[in-house]
Amino acid sequence: MGYSRHLVCAARIGAFVAFAVSTANALNFVPRPQTPQTEGTASFELLSDNALLDEVVPIVVRGLTPHSTVTIRARSGGQQPWVANATFVADENGRVDLAHMAPTRGAYKNVDAMGLFWSAERESASGSPEPEEDTAAGSPALWTLTADMDGRLVARTTVRRSALAPGTRVTGVRESGLVGMLYEPPDDLRHPALIVLSGSGGGIPPPVGVVGGLASRGYVVLALAYFGVPGLPRVLSNIPLEYFGTAIQWLSAHSSVDPMRLAVVGASRGAELALLLGITYPVLHTVVAYMPSDVIWRGCCDPTTDVAWTINGRPLAATPMEVRQRGGARAEIPVERIQGAVLLISGRDDGVWPSSEMAERIVSRLRRNGFRFPYLSLVYDHAGHGITRPYSSTMELNSRRHPLTGRPVHVGGTPAGTAKASAESWRKMLEFVDQHLRQGG
Repeated sequence: MGYSRHLVCAARIGAFVAFAVSTANALNFVPRPQTPQTEGTASFELLSDNALLDEVVPIVVRGLTPHSTVTIRARSGGQQPWVANATFVADENGRVDLAHMAPTRGAYKNVDAMGLFWSAERESASGSPEPEEDTAAGSPALWTLTADMDGRLVARTTVRRSALAPGTRVTGVRESGLVGMLYEPPDDLRHPALIVLSGSGGGIPPPVGVVGGLASRGYVVLALAYFGVPGLPRVLSNIPLEYFGTAIQWLSAHSSVDPMRLAVVGASRGAELALLLGITYPVLHTVVAYMPSDVIWRGCCDPTTDVAWTINGRPLAATPMEVRQRGGARAEIPVERIQGAVLLISGRDDGVWPSSEMAERIVSRLRRNGFRFPYLSLVYDHAGHGITRPYSSTMELNSRRHPLTGRPVHVGGTPAGTAKASAESWRKMLEFVDQHLRQGG
């Protein structure tokens, strides 16, 4: 059974690599001016019909009857579509502008230019879901927007939202014992580079998340697996930090990378790992930790797993899980040893672990030890363990299952709060990384 499962995993990784490469090549299109498709006199007015997943798509409908009630609907393509709708009252000029108007009813409440996208829900739970490789590889998602007035379709258009910018080069990595995906800008210059790490779910971080957003903005990104794929540990157990040293050396030697501008980004257990790597490898000049921990935890997600990380063959001491409730000895991460800027992002309603409290303790430790590099902690109300690249649906936050254990995971936060936190933190994260990695200041 174990052998068969490894064959299946290997096949899926191969499909992931092939699909990601073909997707990136297919995205080499030239954006065309938006040509609205109209029904009657009304029409959608978009700045562009091509956008990255994390870019705002300003939606305006013009040519409507002044003060009329109009329902705007969004529907994605694919075998299992996502749908959302919101109803508005047109202004005196017969316009509805989602960036400046709140709906009178619908999937979301307040003024939000991207409300239709983060509030989208699966149209039906029945039927066959799309292949995981399609979603993981970040295939462009074609959305249809329609406007209905008095039950009559009055305007329609489409917009394509992509995980990766056109021309991004994608290569599978399986050398020097490493497993991952490398994303490079289309030119032949040297660029700042980041290693992106997954959390307790393991595997290769997909381009629909942080990976694709950074890779689309002129960074080289190594989406690095460290367990959960063939050739690596099955679960988060006894992971040698030297593996990441190999990854740093490999990335530094790559022709498209400026070895003096390296960073690491991780979420959840990956954030814990990112902080550990920051203190272990001084060449990492920026550390970004989503939903971080100030302490080292035991392995996951096997009851027999006591050790998550090792160095020089020795286990790093872990904090017992019961410390969350009872207090006691804590295996704190000596974050003051990091040789670069540190960004922490967390939500006050985290249902997985108290990331905002742990972020506060990280900041306190940095202050107490006179940390000489810039640091910033972003903490958001009504958000939990689901903060990430923005403008994808947040409606299933608390109905997810852990990819390894299959157990339900309550990440915390509300859909609207998580959407707002993701959007605000994303902009600030890009600014932070640009300032401290690209500009070097």
